[in-house]
Amino acid sequence: MKTFQVLVLACLWAVGVAGAAAAQRGQIHDPDGHSNLRGGQSSDAAVVAKVPAGEVFDFEPGEGSEWWRVTLASGKEGWMHHSRIVMHVEMADLKDGGPGDELALYGQGRGINYYKLARGAAKGDAEAMKAYFAITDTDGGAAEMHCGYFNDVVHLLGDAKWSTFLAGQPLDYRLAVRSEYVKAMEMSVFEPMGYLTRHFPKTAALLFRKEIVDWTSPDGRYAVRKVFSSAEPRENSKVERAELVLKDNGKVMADLTPDDSGEGLDREGRVLWSPDSRRLAMFCVAGQSAQTVVYQNAGASKFSRVEVSEPDLPGRADDAELKGAKKIYTHVEPLKWESPQRLILRQHEYWEGKRTDGSIHSIGRTYLVTVIVVGGTGRVEKVEVERR
Repeated sequence: MKTFQVLVLACLWAVGVAGAAAAQRGQIHDPDGHSNLRGGQSSDAAVVAKVPAGEVFDFEPGEGSEWWRVTLASGKEGWMHHSRIVMHVEMADLKDGGPGDELALYGQGRGINYYKLARGAAKGDAEAMKAYFAITDTDGGAAEMHCGYFNDVVHLLGDAKWSTFLAGQPLDYRLAVRSEYVKAMEMSVFEPMGYLTRHFPKTAALLFRKEIVDWTSPDGRYAVRKVFSSAEPRENSKVERAELVLKDNGKVMADLTPDDSGEGLDREGRVLWSPDSRRLAMFCVAGQSAQTVVYQNAGASKFSRVEVSEPDLPGRADDAELKGAKKIYTHVEPLKWESPQRLILRQHEYWEGKRTDGSIHSIGRTYLVTVIVVGGTGRVEKVEVERR
């Protein structure tokens, strides 16, 4: 989480520097089929030209202003409200990178040709889209480059094709794509939520929802319903109500709201059902913290919370790096149900200590925790150190 935030800030700075030196290509997206180019930064300023849909122009974001400078191919200049501008992308923009660049190396490590895959996805090839939009693990320079290509791909694909593809994917896949979209747009000059709603309305309707009923149990009987404070997953958006319901009639089997602290971009969290549909692990993300809460069928289709014991983390007492360090957050994430009663969790801890020179020392610890759910309790059976 923290590494990503630093990367975003660095990339935003880089984009800002580049943007100050060079204009970007755009075109208008307006229901009227044209948009006015004005002589000043106001809707009352004189109209100097009418820009039709499809005409490509250069634009420069106005610092602290909603009105951006536009230069037409004719050389005529003026101002246009940023909400009318959409990025202009051509297939030629999806060219291969340099030999041995970050994305090429990323692809080689996963047995794919990244650039060929991106072009296939942009053309609407179903298999290419499925594989391309499943890319969620880039980091460093590859992550920065992927953000640019991701934006190009979705603009070439367009709202109709992108939304049709996503409509056929499971919820968790869509949420992962949404997260990648937001990362990519945060490295552009546009605000992610408003931009998607204005220019990709069908896709926005799938990715920004005020209520969802999903995560159906393996036997098809149950599902989880969540209601959010707003459709868009902004920083202050949160879960208002979470319930375990009967799929066929919506009857509430358990109120999950007290245990669902989901908020922000990852407010939906995730739900993992046991193979026998008698237990579920609910993963909730709030800021930098994340927790997993387990519920179990208590009879008569009623579900109740399972109290899971705290794991005894191996090597903690002798961990010299953690002495004097401060714990910043803990993530407890469900990985899988190995059996109807055996749940595997990943517990990730992030700590900060200070070096002798006063600089911050970031410390991460990751453990795999096996929990056995028996009766109304979850007993820790085994803890393994995954990363130290």
